[in-house]
Amino acid sequence: MANYYATIRTNYFSVKDETAFRELIQSVTAEDEVHIFEQPQSDGGKKFGFGCCGSIGGIANPDDEDHPDLDVFLEALQKLVCEKDAIILTEVGSEKLRYVMGLSTVITHAKIQYVDIRSIALEVAQKSLGNPDYTTQMDY
Repeated sequence: MANYYATIRTNYFSVKDETAFRELIQSVTAEDEVHIFEQPQSDGGKKFGFGCCGSIGGIANPDDEDHPDLDVFLEALQKLVCEKDAIILTEVGSEKLRYVMGLSTVITHAKIQYVDIRSIALEVAQKSLGNPDYTTQMDY
């Protein structure tokens, strides 16, 4: 069995509370250090991004402190993102040549949605072939 190796990066986004954002990122459990990136804005404010090599496990779950929870982390980010902005957290990874994946989690103040690159590619192939039942194996 091979190991899964991931890389995570977000876009730059505005937060409601910089201190709360920094504390949240410091509390996240991840395979490697999570780095915060800053982008100064012309109005004197800043936008933030973050990323790491490896997967993010999440933050402490109030119901089970011993097991980090990714959903709790995403919900905490959702509370911090400004209303007119979105956090797009993209993870790409592979397990040797058995599979390669790309997933984006889109977080707005109102919704958390997931976009999988393999699902999108399959939809494009189905439309291009004119065959909505077309399927294929993409991992081994």
